[in-house]
Amino acid sequence: MSLKRDMTSATGLQAELVRRIIDPSQFIADSSAFVDVHLPRSSGKTSYSFIGAGVTQNDDAPTNLVEPHGFCVGAAGLQPGMVNNAHLHYTAEVFVCLSGQWKMMIGLEAEQVLSIGPGDIFSVPTWVYRSFENVGSDEGFLFTFLGGDDPGGIIWAPDVLRAARETGFVLDESEKVVRLDDLPGGTGTLLALPREIASRVEYYSDEELASRVIRFNYRKWQREALLADMIESNVVEVAPVIGTGFNQHRRAGTEVLYPHGFSVNWVRLASGSSSGMHQLAVPAVLLTMFSEVEVEFGGQESVCQRVRPGSVVSLPPGTWRNIRTVGDAPAEVVIALLGDGRAPIAWSEGVQAEARRNGFTVDAGGCIAEVALVDRHFG
Repeated sequence: MSLKRDMTSATGLQAELVRRIIDPSQFIADSSAFVDVHLPRSSGKTSYSFIGAGVTQNDDAPTNLVEPHGFCVGAAGLQPGMVNNAHLHYTAEVFVCLSGQWKMMIGLEAEQVLSIGPGDIFSVPTWVYRSFENVGSDEGFLFTFLGGDDPGGIIWAPDVLRAARETGFVLDESEKVVRLDDLPGGTGTLLALPREIASRVEYYSDEELASRVIRFNYRKWQREALLADMIESNVVEVAPVIGTGFNQHRRAGTEVLYPHGFSVNWVRLASGSSSGMHQLAVPAVLLTMFSEVEVEFGGQESVCQRVRPGSVVSLPPGTWRNIRTVGDAPAEVVIALLGDGRAPIAWSEGVQAEARRNGFTVDAGGCIAEVALVDRHFG
């Protein structure tokens, strides 16, 4: 379905909006995505591919939305005591914890350890081995962002491939999981790297790793970070995480300085507030996390849809959109955008006019400024 074709029809636009909302009831668990599911402490772990190809090693892996966004969105679900085994990625990987208590381990031997819980965000460096365990008493769920439309697969720690082979499962020449006994004679399988080669990866100190965790309880909220915050009685705040995104504060910060190819930031809407109708030229993804919100699509003729907590929403480039609170409840959501730098944002005429009445506009650098300082005066 083409969004451009449907822009002329409210019915078509509503269908397009609904198509781009991935509700938790539509999550498709894949318990065969990776070769390590055949190891005792990983049996039954589930993986999810919401947007993009991801790094699945299952030929039949289900994906909710295959449309390229410039980054991939997925998730991992583990029961208490389950482990996701050591592997590394070539592109950025960011974990957004929805539920569970997690022991995150870095290194071939899990030499470095840190913990994350609900609402925490952890940006794992590229080219380091990472594994994680659900150490809580309930099922844990981690959203994941992966850099690029094709993240290039993964490299397993040598011991993982060897242990999987002992259970009878290997990766074939296309790096898909197969039963060793089912392979025709002479067919090659992926071999474990010699340990001396596998260990030649990056190293980050404990302090560097800790700096890449943005704790839910220690987010740094900024006012005047979006033009919609300059509208009377509308309160919208941004808490920087990775990259600038659409933060319009002149001193917009970022907690994680390394380039990822995408930005990730929290947005908080007070009760009765909205993000304001706006448009971006790059793909974006909304994680509703613990909040119910209403998403609006369209310009003069718009459509709305309520979105439950824990949902994934694809926000395509060039589409007017607005995110509103529901009822009397405030909302805190995570928004990821393609690109590391400030993403140009176009505001509706209504938002611009209301902000200007309150004395604020957007300067040529894309930042919020006082109208009195931006407008030219001649006598």
